[in-house]
Amino acid sequence: MKIIELPFKVKKPILACGADMKGAFALAKGSKAFLFEGFGDLGDPDNLAKYEKSVKRQINALKIDPEIAVCDLHPGYYSTQFAEHYALSAKRYTLIKIQHHEAHVASAIVDNRIKDDVIGVAFDGTGYGTDGNIWGGEFFIGGLRQLERAAQFEYIPMPGAEAAIKEPWRMAVSYLYRTYGRKFLDLKIDFIKRQDRKSMFRLISMIEKNINSPLTSSAGRLFDAVGSLVLLKDKAAFEAELPIELEKMAIELCRDKYDLGIESKKGILNVSFSKTLRGIVKDLSLKTDLLTISGKFHNTIAEAISEVSVRLRKKYRISKVILSGGAFQNKFLTGRTVELLKKQKFDVFTHLNVSTNDSGIPIGQIAIARAKCV
Repeated sequence: MKIIELPFKVKKPILACGADMKGAFALAKGSKAFLFEGFGDLGDPDNLAKYEKSVKRQINALKIDPEIAVCDLHPGYYSTQFAEHYALSAKRYTLIKIQHHEAHVASAIVDNRIKDDVIGVAFDGTGYGTDGNIWGGEFFIGGLRQLERAAQFEYIPMPGAEAAIKEPWRMAVSYLYRTYGRKFLDLKIDFIKRQDRKSMFRLISMIEKNINSPLTSSAGRLFDAVGSLVLLKDKAAFEAELPIELEKMAIELCRDKYDLGIESKKGILNVSFSKTLRGIVKDLSLKTDLLTISGKFHNTIAEAISEVSVRLRKKYRISKVILSGGAFQNKFLTGRTVELLKKQKFDVFTHLNVSTNDSGIPIGQIAIARAKCV
């Protein structure tokens, strides 16, 4: 259990149910939140059972009778379903659903006790968006009372949906198809040479016909795609396996980067990585050292964060930037991003006592729920 001193008081006791991949929950009363982590993937029945028992046990042990419950917006999350079922049986119970990445940003705001508006950068693998798409490369502006999505990584099809997480070669194909069209099949790189062409054609057909290919802006899926291209790995044995390997091989001394594109669409900045993919493919074709490719790719993501933040500051006059989400467990990416942002005279905040990954989500949920109920 972690005891988190909140920069505010909650008027009504709150139960925050967290997310699913890294099961966690928190109970808040007064100016304290009691955070319970380490339940693992709640999709595992044993983990879910331990999670549910622990929630009920800690409510009794701490003598906190929640009047507000808050959960993720994702309707399929087990933590969300638990909150919904709990709401049916509890007295004086209000259920509030919070968008996943807004909760990430809010958790960092609380962790750093920030009162001003921020540019909130939330990068991870998966989060249910308010538009029904899969988010994960998001930029927000605002504070606990109101967070507005101001920029995003460009949407890309995720052929096979959940299968693309366990088989990252699918995301590599999706990015290559977005960049080159069907001509990517003629690229002279090892990734294409080793793939089964029938399988690639099936994925192309899924993308073109929009069959089981939800759109995603996920930074995690972009890292998966590049990881599959560079490491020549088709499957991931565990969450973020390929991004972790990419981070380990990135050269600290590398300062080069790839090109990228940023344009406004319907008032929201979209970051496109088609130019980045072209640069990576060129380097792979030239047999450039893979450690250099990884370094350049990480630098490109850091540059994207810096450039978007500069544009958002100009528009909204906000100079505080928060970095949150599982992608910022990547020390190379975080370090390079902080360096670039500070060069641009931003005040940069990362997590202190609350985890940057989904284990910290309950604290952000509490903060937003409290703001909504004031």
